[in-house]
Amino acid sequence: MLENGSVLVTGATGLLGGHLVAELARRGVTTVACGGPGRGALGIDLSDPEAVASLVSAARPRVVIHAAAVTLISDCARDPERAEAVNVAGTVHLADACREAGARLVHVSTDLVFDGEHAPYDESVTPAPLSVYGRTKLAAEREAAQRVPNLLVVRTTLLFGPTLTARRGFFDQQVDALKTGSPRMRLFEDEWRTPLSLRAAAEALVAMAGEDDLRGTIHLGGPERMSRYEMGERLARHLGVDPAAVFERASRLGVAGEPRPRDVSLDSSAFHHVFPRLAVDDFESECTRMGVQ
Repeated sequence: MLENGSVLVTGATGLLGGHLVAELARRGVTTVACGGPGRGALGIDLSDPEAVASLVSAARPRVVIHAAAVTLISDCARDPERAEAVNVAGTVHLADACREAGARLVHVSTDLVFDGEHAPYDESVTPAPLSVYGRTKLAAEREAAQRVPNLLVVRTTLLFGPTLTARRGFFDQQVDALKTGSPRMRLFEDEWRTPLSLRAAAEALVAMAGEDDLRGTIHLGGPERMSRYEMGERLARHLGVDPAAVFERASRLGVAGEPRPRDVSLDSSAFHHVFPRLAVDDFESECTRMGVQ
């Protein structure tokens, strides 16, 4: 049970991290929130092994939920050295510190470790990432597995919902555009995911963090297979706006740079078998639960 010790959250100033901190607070769990330097939480440079070791040693967490990463595909492609330093080396430093402290590590990974040609993906499928981002996240999974015996890797998918921190995400930008009528936004109609709300992702991750016997790799996606364009359409209708007034259809094939996988929908059956009471609602219901209006 998490109530018997503290939880350290990396990436606490990010989109998912803000919801993780809120969910832990709702449960009354003592939390150490860590984010990038100068972002309002306890600053930590994950690429600095001594800083990471000192932080974990001082915090003495029972569990570390590692949600920090360079997550944008374009950012990773533009600066692969930084992606390697944060996503891979940073995870190595954190895993080493967790092993020394005897802490459980819950590592948040991604559906983009897959190539998009064999969906839906369950945990038995061998990853084959197409991007720098996907490759660094897969490398992080493997490095952590060599270092922490009680590791849980949680592969999440495209997350949606309003942010709870100063950092605004793409979903917030879509809501703003729908409310103001500008700027027009182009959304992929030929790239499919199993989107999951930030609220549901945080609730599920905290629940999994409290199950000491849950180890290995588990997939955590939403109940519906959708393209980004369909998500935009449904968000617009949820807000009572004509989607054609704001959103334009786009193809992933027309984007320069690294190839984008066609369909990385996740099979989350294993998660639902372990947590049958943690229901994840459809897109509109989750928007309502998160107060999107």
